[in-house]
Amino acid sequence: MVLYFGVAVAVGFVDFRVRPGNLQTYPVTQYIPGVLNGTYGAPASYRVLAPFLIDLFTRTTGVDPLIGFLVTRLVFIYAALVALHAYARHWYSPGAAVGGTLGVAALLPLTCTNGWANPDSFPELFLFTLGCLLIARRNDLLFFFVLVVATLNRETAAFLVVLWACDRLPGNWSRANLARLAGYAFTWLAVYAGLRWIRGFQSYEYLMLWQNLDAFKPVPPGYDPYRRVFGYFWLVLLVVPTWLAVRASRAPGVPTFIKRLVPVAAACVLVCFLISKVIEARIFVPMFPLLLPGVMWIFAQPAAADAEVPRSIGRG
Repeated sequence: MVLYFGVAVAVGFVDFRVRPGNLQTYPVTQYIPGVLNGTYGAPASYRVLAPFLIDLFTRTTGVDPLIGFLVTRLVFIYAALVALHAYARHWYSPGAAVGGTLGVAALLPLTCTNGWANPDSFPELFLFTLGCLLIARRNDLLFFFVLVVATLNRETAAFLVVLWACDRLPGNWSRANLARLAGYAFTWLAVYAGLRWIRGFQSYEYLMLWQNLDAFKPVPPGYDPYRRVFGYFWLVLLVVPTWLAVRASRAPGVPTFIKRLVPVAAACVLVCFLISKVIEARIFVPMFPLLLPGVMWIFAQPAAADAEVPRSIGRG
């Protein structure tokens, strides 16, 4: 786990320095204060977890707000990497889990396309990964609490409910499972609606399809070459991992859970393309835990000598 501290610092440095807008202080001068007092606008005003935690840490420690932001961000990056490792270890050996986690870290810079570091991105990676792990382990009680916290961070926690349903319901439409699904769906909806009731409902532009289609046009000359093709970064991020995950889902012996991650990932991409800005590739953060187990299956299958070892046990 010491390795992941160094990786977290490297990711945090890139996340802070490579932003095209060079607005490193924007989160603490504009975004977080605006969310705290409810003036920033929707949907940011409803994504309260990270801004309130950062503010609490800053006020409790007395550090400069920018330092408080960077320290809490580093903690969430590290927590996300550890969660990814634990998630991969559910099926794979320690060495394979390290490789998979480092692979995710290598792709994270592709999510740094907006002008400043959004506070909720790495908490989302941590919480969504943790939620996936708890579903895979069938720890429903802890999953409930993670779902609540994740929904306070971003609405994408709804896909955790979808994943739970895809994992549990096929072949077992019992009253107990249906009741739990209804409970999780109601919990997500209660947090989602409750935030809008408490903080005041604000409408915003919901359909982003036409803007996203327009994003395929290169930015005019005058911008740096990478920024001109930001509209394609989400494809670079997703196309190959998705292809590998689909291949894995069709492979013999692949765990059922890994197969069922693929339709959830497809639904996530479709919804994001319709209602979010794909040029901000950070919206696809949930795709990392949704695709990682399948991608790893392609590269970390047992050798012929130990092919009989159950994948849930691993090779070491």
